[in-house]
Amino acid sequence: MLRLPDRYYWVLPLGAWTVLVLLSLGLMLHHGETSAYATARQQGRDIFRMIEAMRLWNSRAGGVLVRRSESTPPNPYLELPERDPVTTSGIPLTTVNPAYMTRQMAGMIEQESGIRIHITSLRPINPGNIADPWETRALQAFEQAGEQERSEILDEGGGPLIRYMAPLFVREECLNCHQKQNYRVGDVRGGISVSIPAADFVARAEGARRQLLVTHAAVWAFVALMLTIYLRQYGVQWTSLKTLTATLEERVQERTARLEKEIAAHRASELDAREHHQRFLDLVNTTDGIVWEADARTFAFTFVSRKAESLLGYPVADWEQPGFWVEHLHPEDREWASQYCASCTGRLEPHRFEYRFITADGRIVWLEDIVTVVAEDGAPKLLRGLMVDITARREAELEVRHLTQRLTLATRAAHIGIWEYEPDSGKVVWDGAMYELFGLNPGEFHNHVDDVTAQILPDDLPHLTRLLDETLRTGRDFATTFRILRHGTEIRHIDAQAVLVPGIGSQPARVIGVNRDVTERKRDEQELLRLATTDVLTGCYNRGYLQRLLALEIDRARRHGAALSLLMYDLDHFKHINDTWGHGAGDQVLACSAAVVRDTIRRTDTLARWGGEEFMVLSPHTSATDARVLGERVQQALRDHPTPPAGVVTASVGVVTLRPEDDADTLLKRADDLMYRAKQAGRDHVCCDDCP
Repeated sequence: MLRLPDRYYWVLPLGAWTVLVLLSLGLMLHHGETSAYATARQQGRDIFRMIEAMRLWNSRAGGVLVRRSESTPPNPYLELPERDPVTTSGIPLTTVNPAYMTRQMAGMIEQESGIRIHITSLRPINPGNIADPWETRALQAFEQAGEQERSEILDEGGGPLIRYMAPLFVREECLNCHQKQNYRVGDVRGGISVSIPAADFVARAEGARRQLLVTHAAVWAFVALMLTIYLRQYGVQWTSLKTLTATLEERVQERTARLEKEIAAHRASELDAREHHQRFLDLVNTTDGIVWEADARTFAFTFVSRKAESLLGYPVADWEQPGFWVEHLHPEDREWASQYCASCTGRLEPHRFEYRFITADGRIVWLEDIVTVVAEDGAPKLLRGLMVDITARREAELEVRHLTQRLTLATRAAHIGIWEYEPDSGKVVWDGAMYELFGLNPGEFHNHVDDVTAQILPDDLPHLTRLLDETLRTGRDFATTFRILRHGTEIRHIDAQAVLVPGIGSQPARVIGVNRDVTERKRDEQELLRLATTDVLTGCYNRGYLQRLLALEIDRARRHGAALSLLMYDLDHFKHINDTWGHGAGDQVLACSAAVVRDTIRRTDTLARWGGEEFMVLSPHTSATDARVLGERVQQALRDHPTPPAGVVTASVGVVTLRPEDDADTLLKRADDLMYRAKQAGRDHVCCDDCP
């Protein structure tokens, strides 16, 4: 056992508590930093994917033609035979390739939101695309180490930035512009870096760290104060115990020496020895406790059974010393116990009482003393009694009280109510927390089950009643969640758990349980589910939800041999809408068109926003013919519902039906190809698997 100097007894527990708090703080700070970094990386990744999708669209289209202007001059680094055509009406045009379009969009995005997007390469054609030191290191890692992305939170003098960069790989369509640089398909030709102002982000993270520090410091200080108070009391008791132990050891040594001298005197009287022996047999054979006899006037013990040595640790001879019993009573019991015994003895009354006794090794033992007064000529002569060790019982009673107090504090802190129900009588007993949970006061509650059911919503009552009946019938534990109407207007969700306590003898069976208000948890769960599966702008399901649902529906279709179709549609000329009326009008077109399609498809179909102006309709149990009809119906609905100020918005639709060799990726790829075929056919078309 580790021993410290007496005055440093507090170091070990207080140090352990400090280490525990510091460990908790370190873990939570590390977790917060990791989460913040992941969030920053995801923001950059999302912007990069948006730009990459825009570039892919431009590249697949072979570049786009726009009107030449001061803001859009010809690209001197783009070498194409027909780079700058002129329309038949004399309007000068210029070809915008993916890199040029990325730079143009980057300027607009930086002007509107402060987010800087930079397309760069280790071998740039345009000097404006030269990489900065951070981008250079990232590009080298992409080419040499095969990294897929890099992100950091940096402060480069103008405030904190979330910096993200991912590589751009050479595709077949990229070789039109980059073939002269000897690139091959799959090579890393450069990358796009995204720099997002992160002042607010860093401030929130710093605030969270400060809150963690303050919370841990407060908890540490409170527990340390309580621990210090307890240890101070412990130190006082320990000092007192050491002093008392030293005194007892001296007395034991004195009594032991005297006992050795008196042994000869006891052996000298054979008659007295027989009387003692007989008394021992008469008393000890009747009990496992300490049998004793004492002079009623002096309280000096004339006999003590050997049980005293094993129970209390003192030799029997020590008990014969005058005042031995009083001296070894607990200081708090010494005065009243001796006075009570003397008072009962003077009245010749048998009595029993409980007190604490200090053993030879310093322990405190609870004894129950059962005393009989032996009188002679109307006066007390002897006291005979039995001391029984009741320490375990008293400790159990004390532990029950402590457990009850801790349970009460825990239920109050956790807002948990405890209840008890007697099925035979319908009687219900609540603790104080239950009144607060149900919004009732004791005057409104008449301790009957009908008072409880009146507060439960009718839709939840049958289920709750069935579970309770099942618990009474089978004895299984009861656990469920139900709703109540609190104060007549407020719906609250209550989590209930209970156990059946069978009746014993005349006692009826009871159900004892706890209730806890979980309304806030339910609301949080519903909001998290909505945010995780819904596109904020259109109210449709998002891409992640559709991908998970598509995998499940493919498995279900194969398992049951059912048809499964997928529609991918893209709003035609959507960029023209944004360029002409602004992104606000574009957002309105997306939201209104999604609402029109949602009202057009069947309830069994699922509409999801795939990205930008692309949407998906997942149609279980739908053949290719029915899916094509559904696509045409979607197109017609869009034509019939113009959206101001853009007017009528059409869509190009690709329709695919699940084949035996398909998985989710191939099904999506075919839908995407058919949608682009519909655009190439003049837009506002439906192309499907069996289209010519």
